[in-house]
Amino acid sequence: MTTRVLTFESWVTEPDWFRYARSHPDRVPYLLSDRSQCQDPFFDCFAPHASERQPMITGLCRCLKSFQTGDRYVYVTRLCNEAARLRGLDTKSGPWYLGVASMVVVRQVSSHEEAARQFRSRRYVVAPVKTPYPPGLAYNVEPVAAVSRESCIVHAKIISCGSVARAFALTPNESTPEQWRQHYSEYHRRQVEKKLRAAFCKVDVIKGREALALKFEDSPVMSKQDWENLTPQVMGRVVSNGTGIQLAQRIAGHGQTEG
Repeated sequence: MTTRVLTFESWVTEPDWFRYARSHPDRVPYLLSDRSQCQDPFFDCFAPHASERQPMITGLCRCLKSFQTGDRYVYVTRLCNEAARLRGLDTKSGPWYLGVASMVVVRQVSSHEEAARQFRSRRYVVAPVKTPYPPGLAYNVEPVAAVSRESCIVHAKIISCGSVARAFALTPNESTPEQWRQHYSEYHRRQVEKKLRAAFCKVDVIKGREALALKFEDSPVMSKQDWENLTPQVMGRVVSNGTGIQLAQRIAGHGQTEG
């Protein structure tokens, strides 16, 4: 079994994202979820009960597509200075992270389409309220399950000075429906070209509590010293299983009771 610590971009990672999310709690109820229209990792925050949660790693963010049953993935998200200050942290001593989830791979499926068939229609994201499968499974040319534009960050290429196209991350106040659609099309193309798979996971449960801490005000604060002083990265840093268990225990201490 291998344990990896991975960073992911949430609504607390950039100051303008953080401000938008806090100003629109109805559109962004979970600040510590992936801010993308195709979430990877997918934590299944809206599952009716913990026992019904079906978290996944889809590979859309990192193009990961080789998963081993039993491997643990610990997800942490970096705090922007504004968010760090609200948690009472000294920004000069950072960077700071929040521990969000510890997930263990249960099984791998060969395609996003196959993964989608194993879900029933219910609420997986804040909007749209009901979809046939979760975001992150971008096998369909149409954005059937992508997070609505008002509840995600859109990456778009914009022509700047000198007629050079630069990529920008746009809040919903800045993006257009056309840019949202184009961003989804890029995810779909990546899924097709890379022949991405998907990993069904389970959230670690320790002493009856889920290792899934979704509350910004309460999730555990961490730094690279907590994972063997390794600089974190999106592709993940391999740490000892003992360190992985310790991280999972800390996150579970802030998670809800399983049930």
